[in-house]
Parts: sequence; structure tokens; C-alpha cells
Amino acid sequence: MKTEKFPLTITEKGVSAVIRKTAKLKDGKRLNYFIVEYTILGERQQVWRSDLGIAKGVARDACIKIANGDQSALELRNGERLAYTRAIEALSPVRIPIDTACREFADALQILGGKASVTEACREWVKRNAVALPKITVANASQQLQRQAVADGKSDMRQKQLRVALDRFTKSFNVEVHTITPALISTYLAGLQLAERSKKNHRDVLKYFSRWLVLRGYLPKGTDLMEGVQKYAARKFGAISIFTPDELKSLLTKADKRLRAFLAIGAFAGLRHSEIKRLDWQQVELSDKPGESYIEVLPIEKTKSDQRRRLVPVKDNLKTWLLPLVKKSGPVCPFKNVVNQFGKLAHDAGVKWRKNGIRHSYCSYRVSECADVPRVADEAGNSPAVIRTNYLRRVKPAVAVEWFGILPRRAVKPGRKLCTS
Repeated sequence: MKTEKFPLTITEKGVSAVIRKTAKLKDGKRLNYFIVEYTILGERQQVWRSDLGIAKGVARDACIKIANGDQSALELRNGERLAYTRAIEALSPVRIPIDTACREFADALQILGGKASVTEACREWVKRNAVALPKITVANASQQLQRQAVADGKSDMRQKQLRVALDRFTKSFNVEVHTITPALISTYLAGLQLAERSKKNHRDVLKYFSRWLVLRGYLPKGTDLMEGVQKYAARKFGAISIFTPDELKSLLTKADKRLRAFLAIGAFAGLRHSEIKRLDWQQVELSDKPGESYIEVLPIEKTKSDQRRRLVPVKDNLKTWLLPLVKKSGPVCPFKNVVNQFGKLAHDAGVKWRKNGIRHSYCSYRVSECADVPRVADEAGNSPAVIRTNYLRRVKPAVAVEWFGILPRRAVKPGRKLCTS
């Protein structure tokens, strides 16, 4: 261990201070003291300290202030000198400069905003992080979440949504999950070359991922990786696109028989694509009695926002389209990925395909026909507010009559026996 030789000279910025060692007897014990000597404005100053490290700090601080022309800062009154001495002694165990400590303390008070003391906040943080959390990469956590989604019986659509968003996120963050911050996620989402709706979907998945990480113990309790991250709208208001009656006629005419029921139910009953994909012919009741034909939409996984069973009335023209196609049971839509069929169909029909255009069209024409938004909302499984903002485009009643009057070229006669093959 290096032995200091006294008097010890401390030099900073060309200014020197001297530290001398002395001793005093107190209560029969010999106590060592260190005297810091420096000159201010031609007058010699002495500062006594019981710790050599603190004395060196005082000497350096004095030299720097003298070199910067801040001699007045060293001319402390008795009370100020005592407070300064206590502050220096309090900081000696952590060896942090007094100006740094004061700045960090002031920042902490501002962040807390009077809700707690700095000590209370520190104790709470230590309590939350007392147990070392397991380290895991984003990639491994993503795989675990996706396996859990399968084990929990999440729908195919939900599993795909998780897979697409998390796989993309994993490629951008090859790090451990505890290093991710809201600022990083915000920058990531802003940089995605995606539409507003797709960004919203990605944000929703990441929010779910954040909650899952906390529940699994990979992040401390109370952590929210989405805090302060910008939100995205489901769509831009005013961007509601619908098909014209002539366009729908072309689509239905060119559609394969396996796809025709899907289009007709979407256009004349307003079911969502996901609801039609899960629909079984057992849920389609076509009666010879007027006003008694319905499509049963089942709850839970079968619907999106309305978790109740609902019955959607089958209009006369829809029944005419379905009569040649109806079966006792089996899926109404036999295609595993029906979306892939729309591009070719639209090309063959000479029509520009509009995403969600079939459902938007139904809601718009149905409201024009009956002038009853709550009724249409009940049929569509949405709230009236969502119908007005997300689905409704005003059309003339005469065009609505034309839409619900579309029939196949060789319409089935009303008394024809239903197909049960």
C-alpha cells in the first residue's frame, strides 16, 4: 500500500494546495487530522478534515474554483461551512463529487413531484428488483409466447397475428428483453413501412407481449414497455370504400360456386370475413315462410366484438343465391385462405377489389334501406357509433333497393325443394 509523504501537494489547473498531517489527543486517544492550506486573494486559508480522501477532495475543489476565478464560492460563513463539511463527509463512502450529487438529487425530486421522498423511491425500487430476473432474448420469449398461444387454443387468425408481428420485431431486436425501452419501440413502430391499421395491429401485439413478459417474470412488476409509445388509428376516417351494384353483379357472376356463398352472405347479410370462414351450413336456416330465414352467428371465437349469439336475417335475394348451394352441414367456405381468391376474382370480373368493401357495402346500403343505424349495428355485431364511423357511406335509397334486388340470372323458384346433399 502506498504511503503518503507529508506535506502533500495537490495541483489542479496550475493552482496548488498543501495538505499537512497533524494529531490531537481526544479522550485519551490520538486522532489524526489533515489540514488543507491554500491562498485566496492573498490570505491563507486552512480547512481541517479527519479523512485524507476528503481532504484531497477539498484541496482539488479549492484549486479548481481558484483557477476558474470563483474564489468567492470558497468564502463560506460558519453555517455554510458546516453544511458543506457535512455534505462532503456524507458523500465520502460513495466518492461522488458534491455538485454531481446535488444535481442528481434535484433531478430525482423533480421526477417524483412530491409523491415520495428519494429514499422511499429507492427502497421501493430495490424491493421490486430484489430478486434477479431470468435473462431471456426477444427471440426465445417470442417463441414461448407463440407456443403458449397454440396450447391455449387461440384462433388461427390470432396465432398468425402474433407470428407476423413478433417475428418482425425479433429481427429488429436481437437483444435480451430487459434492455428494450419504450423509446426503442416507438422508433421501431414509426419506421415500419406499413399502413396505419397495420401499425396499430403491431402495437397491440407488442402491448400484449409486454404484459406477458411481466406475468412470466421476465420483466419487473409494473413495467409497461408501451408507456408513452404513440398510438395508431384503425383506419383513416373518410376512407370507406364500397362496391356498386353493377360491380357486385360482376363479382357474383364470375365467382366460383365454392366462393359464391361467401360473397352473397357478406354482401346481403353483412357477416365479417372471419365469421363466414367459420360458418357451417348447419347455422344457415332457410325457411319457406317469409321472414323466418336466419344465419346464426355463434359467440366467443365466432364473433369479434359482440360476445352474444346473434341471428342475422336472410333477405329474399340472399336466400335465392343460397338455395342452389345449401347443404346439411359442412363449411360454407371451403377455402383455407379465402383472401387469396379475391385478387383473381376481381381481375376476371374487371372490378377493383376493396379491402372490407363487401361489409362496408352491406352496412351502407342496409342503413339507406331501413334508416335504422341501431338495427343495422345489431345485425352486424357492432355498436351504432362504430357503424357510423367505420362502415357507413351514405348512398341513395334507390341504389340500396337495386343492391338488395340483385338475383342470379336463373333464379330458383320460391317453391323449389332445398338441396340437402
